[in-house]
Amino acid sequence: MRSAIIAAAAVAALAGCSSYDSVTQRIAQSITPYRITVVQGNFVSQEKAAQLQAGMTREQVRALLGTPLLTDMFHADRWDYLFYFKRGSTAVVQQRDLVLTFSGDRLTSWTGAENLPSELDLLADIDGDRGGKKAKAAAAARAAS
Repeated sequence: MRSAIIAAAAVAALAGCSSYDSVTQRIAQSITPYRITVVQGNFVSQEKAAQLQAGMTREQVRALLGTPLLTDMFHADRWDYLFYFKRGSTAVVQQRDLVLTFSGDRLTSWTGAENLPSELDLLADIDGDRGGKKAKAAAAARAAS
């Protein structure tokens, strides 16, 4: 008797799986958990990178850009500023790398500054303003004042 009840429960449970049709599947896929926007690393804007000059001291660079995310004891003359941005539920990932090279205490070169976003672009991305309307309006307001 007990095994018959267990068998009937198993058949009923498995029969429920067969009623998982396309409508039910669409409803289940539309209910997604909230995914946060991830912003990690050191954000360096176009505006800050444009202020870099060869010959700056390490302290001047640190005052301008902040502490580097990576400093390696085996590459003491290299500082890495890495930035990672992933918008919540999308697959869009932005990663920016700014690599500074020093000779002694002086900045000699850098790479990665050509594709950095502006501060307004980053704020628009975080805010979800894909068209950049808010950023453009803020830039226009600043230019007018």
